[in-house]
Amino acid sequence: MQLKMGLKLLVLGAVSVLLLIALSSIAGITRERKNRQREVQQGIAESYAGRQQLVGPVFALEYRERWMARLYNNEKNTWYEKEMVALRSAMVYPERLEYGGSLKVQERYRGIFKANVYQSNGRIAGSVRFPALETVGTEPNSTIELVSAKACLIVSDPRGISHVPAFEWSGDPLEIQPGSSLAIKRSGIHAALPGPDGLPGRSFDFALDLKIHGMGQFSLVPIGAENCIRLESAWPHPSFIGDFLANDRTVSEQGFAAEWNVNSLACSAQQAMSAGQLKSIQQLGVDLIDPVNTYPLTDRALKYGFLFIFITFAAFFLFELVKQLKIHPVQYGFVGLAQALFFLLLLSLSEHIGFGISYLVASAATIGVIAAYLCSVLKGVKRGLLFGVVLSVLYGALYGLLQSEDHALVAGSTLLFCLLTLVMMFTRKIDWYALGAKQTEGSVR
Repeated sequence: MQLKMGLKLLVLGAVSVLLLIALSSIAGITRERKNRQREVQQGIAESYAGRQQLVGPVFALEYRERWMARLYNNEKNTWYEKEMVALRSAMVYPERLEYGGSLKVQERYRGIFKANVYQSNGRIAGSVRFPALETVGTEPNSTIELVSAKACLIVSDPRGISHVPAFEWSGDPLEIQPGSSLAIKRSGIHAALPGPDGLPGRSFDFALDLKIHGMGQFSLVPIGAENCIRLESAWPHPSFIGDFLANDRTVSEQGFAAEWNVNSLACSAQQAMSAGQLKSIQQLGVDLIDPVNTYPLTDRALKYGFLFIFITFAAFFLFELVKQLKIHPVQYGFVGLAQALFFLLLLSLSEHIGFGISYLVASAATIGVIAAYLCSVLKGVKRGLLFGVVLSVLYGALYGLLQSEDHALVAGSTLLFCLLTLVMMFTRKIDWYALGAKQTEGSVR
């Protein structure tokens, strides 16, 4: 006996809720696999090197300041003078800073998960002018004695330094020492500058050849008064990051090249460095992203999952009303469950053979099973094949939405509007009251 329309809608609502729970479970599996991928990438970073950020070089001056302080003696109720000595430090930043480098990208696997690692070959060059000694002190009428001077480069993960860098100071090589020697961040390298007494009031050129490897992101801090940074790589899928857009960039299938020109008027890196606020310092760089990341695409596809099931159920219901077919709620559930399992099949396959091929295989299998099943349920091969064609269009539209993220909203809303228009045109001559009366008579008989 055919169920009444209202009761059947209620049962179908319950079936839809169960399928929604199934989709939520698959979404949970997707998040779990995504977290596992992140854990694997962190594991690779721990044994290789993580994201790299370069700051500098900056020049740290250590000086001894002497001055006569006027103090008050409470016991004798008199003023007196005493020589005071303090060991202080100051930071000097480059007038000009240039970086030119290339990134060679490789894929590292651990199990089925992978991470993009890189080898950077770069050269840092520039010039610095040291201030006169009398401008360095903080006390009035003080005398300054320069104790030491160092060129310091902060490297966020010094494990990535694959070769001992060559540091040139006015054409002469300097010995590199581990550690940045800066209190703000200890990781990095430094070199002691020769003849500190001859530095004040003079300009010097410097250059540093640096080979460093890391994973994912590579960034630099424009710490100079004038900064020119050039990066290039054969990786065709860069994502430019940081606080400054590249002034000139080209991206193609052969790779990318980008150039930034930043000055200290537009960048507060020097102020942040002097204040010890390295975490919020302005930077620029590139993230070597994977263009076809399985888990975000699967997660986006799952957001359309219930919509697809709803559209299929609506089509079933219209067939049932118009053609006077008897489709049991269990049969609705089987078709909905097959559509839900499509996403699980897509997730599992895409971890091994790529998202595009996985989508084709999973959708073909799902459509084939549903079409074969509906040939019997709908009492006709043509009807089953017609539903197969409709599902093919829907899955093709979903793939298009996933591939065009920037236009997904307008494409999705247009698709829904077209589907609603088709339903309205298809059902415009249906007498819903008469259908309800026929179902009531069928139930009484």
